Amino acid sequence: MDTLEIAHAGATCLTNLIQKNGSFKYRYDSQDDTPLKGYNVLRHAGTVWAMLDVYRDVSDKKILECCRQATHYLLDTYLRFFRSYNNVCICEDNTIKLGGNALSTLALVSLFEITQDHFLLAVAEQLAQFMVAQRMENNNKLVHKRYFQSGKISNFHSMYYTGEALFALLALHRLTQQKYWYETVREIENELAPEDYGVKEQSHWMLYFLELLSNHDASSLCYLHAKKIVLHILENPEYLSWDRSTPIACRSEGLMAFLRMKRPDNIDDKALYERCLEQVKFNLKRQMDFRLPDGSFVRGGDDRRKNEVRIDYIQHNISSFLHYARLGLHL
Repeated sequence: MDTLEIAHAGATCLTNLIQKNGSFKYRYDSQDDTPLKGYNVLRHAGTVWAMLDVYRDVSDKKILECCRQATHYLLDTYLRFFRSYNNVCICEDNTIKLGGNALSTLALVSLFEITQDHFLLAVAEQLAQFMVAQRMENNNKLVHKRYFQSGKISNFHSMYYTGEALFALLALHRLTQQKYWYETVREIENELAPEDYGVKEQSHWMLYFLELLSNHDASSLCYLHAKKIVLHILENPEYLSWDRSTPIACRSEGLMAFLRMKRPDNIDDKALYERCLEQVKFNLKRQMDFRLPDGSFVRGGDDRRKNEVRIDYIQHNISSFLHYARLGLHL
């Protein structure tokens, strides 16, 4: 099974879902191709990021061009100025979501790395600054949702947004080498790790972040935080019983991020490494059950939405197959 080709086919499918204005055909019934209602800018941005990740390995010009179109739509439709032209954010339906800003930052950073268009980097830095400004007073918790018009903070809290934000900020640091971004995420992680943040949620975004952080700080604090998340995935595989493609794909992504982590010199977790690898192999084979001939992935599950395709279902699946291909192993 050629896992890189599966990732490429999924990214190609996404290029075919790009519409003239740069938005995606976001959600549809795979049996009759009927478009379904809804749009989510967070998933739009995450999909662009995943497509660009595939582009690094396959250099398909159509993927890059479609990502340019999708990025134009993202900025043209959702970029806003909150109270001041210095406060740049992504806003959808009067709401500013931390995850939307984070994944948009990741998409812009990725596209900048390929095109060297400095406008993209400038916007990414502004979005990152806005995210950091959302730290609550007296602690390092980040505001997950704020209403654009009133400025009021919602009680809404996502299990994924903080991991997405930390990953985006550190990706920006990797690119610019500005210490401010690293110092910020380091402060936040120092508080999150003792709280076992993201463990019970089995957060693949936290694992992406901790993997990237390990390149700068292969300390036992970060490694053990990641290990707790991974052990929770391995020891609590309820997500498999849901029989849905995306929860499985997200755990595959997270486990492979852990496999790529730099470990402290005094730690030998070979047995855990092998457990992770075997689980990833099992998961990817399960994910193939949800794959359609055009490279897309259906939702699955035992309900009326089982045949639904949505761009983020494709996103997470192609990321997991791509990252397995980079391990240089056969499935």
